[in-house]
Amino acid sequence: MLASSTAFAGQWKQEGSTWKYQNDDGSYVTNNWQWIDGKSYCFDSNGNMYANTTTPDGYTVNADGQWVVGGVVQTRNSGNVSTATNDEFPLKGRVEKYLNTYEGNYVWYWTGPNVIREGIVPAGMPGLNYVYQRAIEDRDPSYCTGLSGYSIDVLAKLAGLPDMASSNSPEVIALTNEVKEFMNSFDWRNASDLEKATRICNRIHEASYDHDAANEAQTTGWSESLSYGAYGCLVNGKAVCQGYTEAAHLLGFAVGIKTREMGDVGHTYPVFLVDGVWLGNEPTTQNKYFVVEDVYRKNVIGTYQLLGQYCEGTGYTVPTDLSQLPDWAGKSEETRFGKQELVIRFQ
Repeated sequence: MLASSTAFAGQWKQEGSTWKYQNDDGSYVTNNWQWIDGKSYCFDSNGNMYANTTTPDGYTVNADGQWVVGGVVQTRNSGNVSTATNDEFPLKGRVEKYLNTYEGNYVWYWTGPNVIREGIVPAGMPGLNYVYQRAIEDRDPSYCTGLSGYSIDVLAKLAGLPDMASSNSPEVIALTNEVKEFMNSFDWRNASDLEKATRICNRIHEASYDHDAANEAQTTGWSESLSYGAYGCLVNGKAVCQGYTEAAHLLGFAVGIKTREMGDVGHTYPVFLVDGVWLGNEPTTQNKYFVVEDVYRKNVIGTYQLLGQYCEGTGYTVPTDLSQLPDWAGKSEETRFGKQELVIRFQ
């Protein structure tokens, strides 16, 4: 699997019918992927750009050498993104307990199938029930957050864990860079929970809602669009509700704030544990406010959602009065959709 990096300066050079990219130090990009002006290109061991083909690691590039998925050029929201971080592995010691390996890839540790494979589930207990039980016992809702795909590889990479088969794919590198940039945008180690949640919301709000992906899923019952994951939201700048929510989870792990989700059939949105209070935000409409979340709102079949089950097990009480909230700026009681709710507005 080829690695990937980001170009900050350099120039294209044509040699005969092929193109190369010369770095500012005079060297050429070889045997590598590289982001250049917001697009990803792949170069062979002689520095020749791959074009109109499939690269050795299985990715498609168009006639201009640009990485494409389904014919769509993959771009980055902010062009050339710095990959610098204050620490080489800022998540080291913080996320390892959530990750495991299976068949050469990183997977989420706290899933029913994985805990059963690990042999830690009491006889006769369903794996998922054991996960819920452990989450409550350890008072850690992140057990049930359950990232997948590229997001898991990003956590592993930022924790300094060994590379697996997909660790250095262009998608993982691009998503890792976006997470690093977010972490470098403020002093997250000393930030309040409310600042972390606010900054996460403002970041995911930068993505536009992908109506095409949503319509595809509604029409066919399925969509493979990247807009359903954190990559679509943070790298491509397009997402549906699931993509916004996974991006919030990923950034939450990065800066150290607990997140979960609420919703119902066909829709989900992120909620954040802020100073011990669960606050929800609706990113699909870019709402610049949080609502004190009714975690005990039941779903269409009349049972608690997963967060409600966790909160019941840990004895959480939903605040019902402003006096029960911390001294947050922007808090108020407002009427929304015909009922009184506690709202915290932000910029």
